[in-house]
Amino acid sequence: MTTKTPKRRGRKPINIDYEQVEHLASLNLGIMDICRSIGVGWDTFDKHRKKKGSELTEALERGKAKGLKRATTALASKIEDGEFQAIQFYLKSADREKWAERQEVNHTLNLAHILQDAQARIIDLPRAEAPTAREVKRLEKIKGKG
Repeated sequence: MTTKTPKRRGRKPINIDYEQVEHLASLNLGIMDICRSIGVGWDTFDKHRKKKGSELTEALERGKAKGLKRATTALASKIEDGEFQAIQFYLKSADREKWAERQEVNHTLNLAHILQDAQARIIDLPRAEAPTAREVKRLEKIKGKG
């Protein structure tokens, strides 16, 4: 007679591949995009980050650092090649005080002048005079008949 081993109850444990998380973070994906890519929900990802915080958080930070290193290395090589746009981008980003393009708008608003102009555009129409007592009686008779 063979004995059956009872099946384990509950959900199967979800294992997150830290190398894949690191790679996706190096591509500058957000956490929700990483969750979708590895096939887990945000709640599960957050639970693992809190439970095994050091490993998963370190994988995210290592990935972001690798992506930043890759981008800065590529930018540095473009600058050394003499590409104008790369040099311009670097200068605008690194020293905003001197190199950033600024747009200054100086505008004064004189409301009194605006109101005077608007008043000058108003067309003065002759106002109708108030009806006389005789006209009022005549109008009342016409309304009463209709």
